[in-house]
Amino acid sequence: MNKKDKNIVVREKLMTQKDVVFTCGIKDVLGRIQEYKVYASDRSDVMSFAIIENTSFGKAMNVNKFGPTCITLYTYDMLHNKTTGKIKYSDVVFVEPEVKTNPLEHLSGFVGTEKG
Repeated sequence: MNKKDKNIVVREKLMTQKDVVFTCGIKDVLGRIQEYKVYASDRSDVMSFAIIENTSFGKAMNVNKFGPTCITLYTYDMLHNKTTGKIKYSDVVFVEPEVKTNPLEHLSGFVGTEKG
């Protein structure tokens, strides 16, 4: 698969899949890789998107467009100054969701864990 095809796959996944989480190499102040997700709203005739940090009170930027090679983002601060940025599709790495299991299932003899 060439670079153009990979960009198309990443672009379509970001635009169409719900609750997709990804990283793009950006680190927080503690040196941890930040995770982001796409929020989509269809309250009007036009779909609007935002990229949000995957935390409880994460920061967000609005999506101006999903271009052929990158996502163009923008936001305004309290003084109405516009900030723009871009995320290249080649930097996007999707995070697979954790499969959560019940830790009580591993205790032998615990009520409700027996098979049969």
